Amino acid sequence: MLGVLLGLSAAVGFGASAVFARLGLQYIRATTGTAVSLVVGTVVTTAIAFALHTDVIFDLAAVAFLWFLLSGVINFPLGRLLNYTGVGLAGVSRSAPIVGASPLFATIAAITLGGESINATIVLGTAAIIGGLVLILSQR
Repeated sequence: MLGVLLGLSAAVGFGASAVFARLGLQYIRATTGTAVSLVVGTVVTTAIAFALHTDVIFDLAAVAFLWFLLSGVINFPLGRLLNYTGVGLAGVSRSAPIVGASPLFATIAAITLGGESINATIVLGTAAIIGGLVLILSQR
């Protein structure tokens, strides 16, 4: 139950951040907005991580840091720049649901790279994501 609540909280946060980004992007370029967002996010996240889990951070294997680095480079600078550019060009109501299709790509990667299994629920959820994207993208 806690996982579901945290997931819903994250969804609310991501939705609100898209609106705030749209407001900020009226005055600056997407690259500048991305840089500001990354600096602020890094400071806040690092402070929270070290405050709550200093011992765990120093116990991580070096290879874990490499995977986190790769994930961070792909997700944050590149993903956020593309997200902010999309918000600036298409608006929040069209770009946010498309970014919300990330479970589709996560499912594909989890099955092909992570060796996870597929079941009827995953297939149904994936079909729903694709259907939603088709509806959003076909809207004029």
